[in-house]
Amino acid sequence: MLFIKKLVNFLSLPSFNKKKSKKILDKSSKIYALERLKEIHNYDYSTFVANYYRAKNYTVWEYSKEKNLIDYALNLVVKREKNILFIECRSNSKEITLENLLEFEKVGAEFLDQYRLFKNYNILYLCICSEDRFSQQASVYIAKNSHISYEILKEFDV
Repeated sequence: MLFIKKLVNFLSLPSFNKKKSKKILDKSSKIYALERLKEIHNYDYSTFVANYYRAKNYTVWEYSKEKNLIDYALNLVVKREKNILFIECRSNSKEITLENLLEFEKVGAEFLDQYRLFKNYNILYLCICSEDRFSQQASVYIAKNSHISYEILKEFDV
């Protein structure tokens, strides 16, 4: 984590890129440096989440990337023993509504229809977000349904 913080601080220095040094000086916040880090490493939130679960000894299928599905509700299929997590990754600040959760469940059901071998597993729908942006209806729905949950997972503690 210390390495990442140092890298973010380094990226915000004007000497990092002489051609863009004026631009970096104008936008020298840590948020801008984080965006530069993402550009440089072709980094995105679902990759971060995938690596997080790999580090916890899960088998990870980056489903939406492999299938080239953009803005798709099911990003990752994560497995350990008899447990499968259907994961939707959200790093933006848009509110997550009840309709978003119902769409996520619909996409997961379609996935199970297509890949029937997963039907014998314990399935949990998990919405992983960089910040808590759930509507009140979505929060109530999650609280009432044991098959769906959420986790707040910040990329970097900047």
